[in-house]
Amino acid sequence: MKRTQIIQHLINKCSAKKYLEIGMGDGLNFYNISCNYKVSVDPSATVPVTYKLTSDDFFLQNNEIFDVIFIDGLHMDAQVYRDIINSLSCLSEGGYIVCHDLSPMEEIIQRYPQSSLSTDWTGDCWKAWVKLKTERSDLDMVVVDTDYGCGIISRGHQELTTVNQDYTWELLDKDRKNLLNLISVEEFLLKYEYR
Repeated sequence: MKRTQIIQHLINKCSAKKYLEIGMGDGLNFYNISCNYKVSVDPSATVPVTYKLTSDDFFLQNNEIFDVIFIDGLHMDAQVYRDIINSLSCLSEGGYIVCHDLSPMEEIIQRYPQSSLSTDWTGDCWKAWVKLKTERSDLDMVVVDTDYGCGIISRGHQELTTVNQDYTWELLDKDRKNLLNLISVEEFLLKYEYR
């Protein structure tokens, strides 16, 4: 299961009417999502985009509410953190935020800036995720263990995570399941079952 299938599953589950994608890139994901109303944001997209702006600029002028939001923009922890916080402010009740690239399997692909030694790159998005898990008990956060880690956020409740050290690769590698609240694809399908 890839990010597109996870997003579409959540759109179907909550009967989403409005979808927002931050970081459209080549449009491959965006064009394969089925939803009544879709908005894309990317300052450097290689295909037509709804808003050719940074996500920060988009959120400053946005007054719409979305049912499902996909974050796959600038792969830097501070930016991902801001994108999640800003997305929460325009997320409908019962809606979902999906974040990509949260579970890098090698240290080199999570480096910021991107290393020239690897074509794969997740950036250090996982740090923003862990920070939110230490701060926000009002959210339900899980990462599906597929496609470099697809995080799902909804309003709910979670026990806060305690981290008493720097957010290093060694920390993630040693305690990935707990830090990310990692679940399998099968667990995702059970947790987010719809009829």
